[in-house]
Amino acid sequence: MTTTIDSLEGRLLAQRKVLARLVAALDGPAGEQLRDYIRDRSHMVGDEEDPGAVPGEGLSIEGALADEMHHILEAAEARRKEG
Repeated sequence: MTTTIDSLEGRLLAQRKVLARLVAALDGPAGEQLRDYIRDRSHMVGDEEDPGAVPGEGLSIEGALADEMHHILEAAEARRKEG
């Protein structure tokens, strides 16, 4: 199978859905610790950034990572509310 942008996106979305279900299913202290871990990493800390600078590849990856953490946590919290 040839990897295309669409197939890659589909794979990532499937992984996000599975991870969100796992995060939502964890109860007690372990579940809360995992959600805190994800929450803490769902935003970039940009104190030292130059607002006029063009983001480099490392910053792009860091931003994408934070964005994905946010999406996983958001999906997990929605799943937990569904019950």
